Amino acid sequence: MIKFLSSIQLAITLIAAMVLASVFATLFPKIEIFSAFWFRGLLFLFCLNLLICTFKSLPGIVHRINKLPARVDEERAKTLDFSGPEDTEKMMNYLKEKGYKIKTSSSEGQQNILAQKGIWNLIAPQLLHLSLIVVLIGGFLTSLGVEDQVTCFVGEKAVVPASVASGMVIEVNDFQTIYDADGAIDNWITDFIIYVNDEKTASGATKVNAPLKHQGVSFYQKSYGYYHLIELTGVQPGTYEVPDKKIFKLEDKTFNISYSEEGAVVSFFEGHNLSEKVILKDGDKIDFPNDTVLTYLQLNPFTVLGVKKDPGTLVVMAGFLLMTFASFLFWTGRYREVAFSLTEGKANLIVNCKIKAVRDEVTEEISERMKVK
Repeated sequence: MIKFLSSIQLAITLIAAMVLASVFATLFPKIEIFSAFWFRGLLFLFCLNLLICTFKSLPGIVHRINKLPARVDEERAKTLDFSGPEDTEKMMNYLKEKGYKIKTSSSEGQQNILAQKGIWNLIAPQLLHLSLIVVLIGGFLTSLGVEDQVTCFVGEKAVVPASVASGMVIEVNDFQTIYDADGAIDNWITDFIIYVNDEKTASGATKVNAPLKHQGVSFYQKSYGYYHLIELTGVQPGTYEVPDKKIFKLEDKTFNISYSEEGAVVSFFEGHNLSEKVILKDGDKIDFPNDTVLTYLQLNPFTVLGVKKDPGTLVVMAGFLLMTFASFLFWTGRYREVAFSLTEGKANLIVNCKIKAVRDEVTEEISERMKVK
């Protein structure tokens, strides 16, 4: 069972299945894929596969790190002339200059030397495996996250849904539509205060593609809208709050009120055709038949903030940082070791490294300091 769970065949199958599921989720976004039980099962099996592979390789790595100098097999070694302590010192100095960690031992008149370099590079594949596991765990935690929205008028407070954060309230100070130099809408910004259990804990602004984060909750600009506060005298007297661009009929006139950068725009219609536009400021009045007067009081903008709690974000970021570190180790060097056995005027040399070019380079540099027998 362990052999199957750690097999490369299982890893390839799981990766292919997750890729296909991700493509399907992209094509059909309304279908819940990433939070489905079977997809989480795929994540679990892939994490288990990586974890077992990593632990199976650890004993070999520990053995290499703790390896002690031993007699070099003459049949596999390259033989160099060795004149004595001067050559030994020359060789040791060269290895130290190159950053090798040197271990020595002596037995039966023979001196054995083991020089190692790139211990961190040796564990790079295992760190890469662990980083993938961390990212996958973060993805799983993200699938457990909660997302909702909160609507709030400027100057008022609104409760953040308890499913996202318990005891959290926002108070909107301001909402603005930002225009560029050409008069086109550039962005929307909401300035607000966050309270937790009636205590002010944070304040700031959020806009499109720039969420505000506090205590694990992300606030991002999702939507907005306007209501217009008007007062009527005459027929149907009273104060009313009317939605932006909603069409009304008062007496014999059909109209709506909409927000613009210049102010509130009252548009009158005859049938489906626009007949007249009037821009109103706060306090402006419009006369209707039968002594009815509409007084524009003020604009009441509201903002809709998306609120999201994603417990996996920091975990995924940690995984990517570990992955970056592991990739740096993987591509900037390789583990290598140089083993010598010195006896009777000769030195038997073996250079171990997975990259042949590195083995040849190290062997050549050492050989230059000694005459090849």
